[in-house]
Amino acid sequence: MRHLITIACATFAMTLACASARADERGREVEAFMKGYLTLWNAHDAKAVTERIYRLDASNPMGTQAGLQAEFDRLKAQGYDHSNIISLKACMITPTQSVVEFRFSRLKKDGSALPPTERASLYFVRKFPDGWRINQLMGMDPTAHVTCTSYTD
Repeated sequence: MRHLITIACATFAMTLACASARADERGREVEAFMKGYLTLWNAHDAKAVTERIYRLDASNPMGTQAGLQAEFDRLKAQGYDHSNIISLKACMITPTQSVVEFRFSRLKKDGSALPPTERASLYFVRKFPDGWRINQLMGMDPTAHVTCTSYTD
């Protein structure tokens, strides 16, 4: 009887480990997508970001090429050049949806930071038939932290 219980417990633990590994793999996929997003963002490529990255509600002005270009222009007027990742954490909430905590600095050409030095945003990323897309984003207090246990299937 003990042997059967041991086998059952081991099987259950292996199932959880495999499910967790799949969630971790998808989380890494989302994190890679977000790094690609930052590359396009740093190129100030409003066309590519709106076509390949964003799938925002029509009410969000950054969901259009013109709206995002206006945001780039606003930032550049403040001396903005590019952003650096401080940290990036994707939390899978379903197999096709993730919440991403994105910590970053906005930098000028000389490498100095546009205050505040550390910024944070929360992104909602969803997998569509044509790939991962950001479908919602919001700024967050840089002292706040998202904690999660990834969805496992």
